[in-house]
Amino acid sequence: MRLWRKRHFTPAGMMMVWVVFLSGLLGFNILKTDLYQVLALSFSFMGVSILLSLLPFKFKIKINRILPEYATIGDKLTYDLEITNLSSKTRKGLIFYEDVLDPRPSFKNLLFKKEPLEHTRNIWDKKTLYYRWQWLIHRNMKAFFAPITLPDLPPGKKIRVTAQLTPLYRGYIHFSSCTLARPDAIGLFNRLLKVKKTQKIVVLPKQYKLENPDLISTRQYHPGGINFASSIGNCDEFMSLRQYRPGDPLRNVHWRSFAKTNELVIKEFEDEHFVRHALIFDTFLHSGNETLFEAGVSTAASYITSLQAHESILDLMFVGNQIYSFSSGRGLAQSEKMLEILACVEACEDKTILELLPLLESNIKKFSGSICIFLDWEQGHKKIYQMFKQALIPIFVIVLTQNKLQMEETIFQDMNNSRADIKVIHYNHIQQELGAA
Repeated sequence: MRLWRKRHFTPAGMMMVWVVFLSGLLGFNILKTDLYQVLALSFSFMGVSILLSLLPFKFKIKINRILPEYATIGDKLTYDLEITNLSSKTRKGLIFYEDVLDPRPSFKNLLFKKEPLEHTRNIWDKKTLYYRWQWLIHRNMKAFFAPITLPDLPPGKKIRVTAQLTPLYRGYIHFSSCTLARPDAIGLFNRLLKVKKTQKIVVLPKQYKLENPDLISTRQYHPGGINFASSIGNCDEFMSLRQYRPGDPLRNVHWRSFAKTNELVIKEFEDEHFVRHALIFDTFLHSGNETLFEAGVSTAASYITSLQAHESILDLMFVGNQIYSFSSGRGLAQSEKMLEILACVEACEDKTILELLPLLESNIKKFSGSICIFLDWEQGHKKIYQMFKQALIPIFVIVLTQNKLQMEETIFQDMNNSRADIKVIHYNHIQQELGAA
């Protein structure tokens, strides 16, 4: 209803609505006041304007958005609109609106997703869920779009207009269409023309300038690591020839020997060793604090950007509706793809970080170091920490919390003493405590 009102009523139209309402309320007794005359006049204007707004408003127009590849939370995004008037008349006084997919949340999300400031609301606001509804709509929209007053559109001509928005939430912005509005002759109501134009752009998480942890990284042996030899590690130096064994890749067949002997011979290469880091992100949100989870996503995104400046492979691991593991580095997916994955990750409510243990146990010998971003400290977090310690692999643990002193005491009691490689950070002080000097 609010969207419909903003699109159909001009500012003058909204003022006229208030004039009708107040004159009708205060001028109810026509024997003691003449306000009923104002009511009659304003109501007549409204009626004529409504009739004029019902006249058809259609013309041929082509709209193209020139969007960048990515946007980032908090950074102003500027993009261009190419608008071509395909009709035979000059179009004046148009207002441009962006339309996104329906941002209203599902009933399940409305019931179980909590607004970050909900604990400060009164009982009435908590029961009616109004502010939660508003927060979920803004979260699904990702950004706010201001209307743009367009210049005159000459017939058959193309103009370019600059549009701006500031993304407030990560994820995909799904543009569904564009709406052109033109006020009627009196200027109280808008006539609307909707032009379908679907596009999307991903909003990457907010990032901090963090200092890389001092992980003493050594190159580890990777069976089958020859797949990465073109980019990272030692060169794929040819070593010897041997007889073919079932399962050997055909690309390693030495075809010249096969032509001479009519027997399959396989080329053997030097084993590959290279640096590989694990970035483990805890997506299980026990506290229900969405701000805490967003801080964890931003911290993970910050380390992805900073670690990719080094000659290493990075594995991002987290638990969603299943176990996810993504690798990036030279010759593999670039860090932007991993940031795009983080832009869409959601808090997990039914699975804990314990689900990652089998994957880590089977691959731990491949890792040169690990960075863990935890949102709590429970048995699963302790097991992951001890697993890397027993394997003599450097590990740096960040525990984000909203009560730093209590979390430090919990970890101290659980580990019998404090550990230098476990750092407890308040989620609002990430840049101050982990930032680069």
